[in-house]
Amino acid sequence: MHLSRASVPPRFEPPRVSPDSGFPAAVEAYALKARDFYDLRASWHRRLFRLTSVLVILIGACLPLAAGLGYAHKPIVLALAGVTISVLTALRSFYHWDQLWVMHRNTEILVHDAYMTWKRIDDDLVRSSHPDKMDLRDQSAQELMKKLLEVRRSEAEVFFKAFLSAERAGRG
Repeated sequence: MHLSRASVPPRFEPPRVSPDSGFPAAVEAYALKARDFYDLRASWHRRLFRLTSVLVILIGACLPLAAGLGYAHKPIVLALAGVTISVLTALRSFYHWDQLWVMHRNTEILVHDAYMTWKRIDDDLVRSSHPDKMDLRDQSAQELMKKLLEVRRSEAEVFFKAFLSAERAGRG
């Protein structure tokens, strides 16, 4: 299961799973969807951060050259370059793409780790001849779901704490 690389940032939508597939399969589908979601979100934020950074560097590096040359509409070109740098820098500062990239990548790693740990246990249970293996699989899936929700809740808390502290700092 992999999310498409669309031209807009992804939104998390829980996977649709057949009710007949069982609880462990539903939790597994959720884990894979969450992992792919965070991977895609991290990639988006990485691209936005890198793109704006490169543009600021390139435009800033061209400013001394543009200021030293003589050409028509020079004041407008220099003003637009300065405004572009200011806007890109402000957007990076407002959206914190660098921090979100790191946060989403770390969350993706935590989700992947929880999933792989559960998958090993679940595969062992599937091959097991234990009489309560179905109950043990359900219990293991419930523990994975708790872990996934804990990771997502923690990610949201970190995000909003950073957002609110940045907002407070802006009010000064």
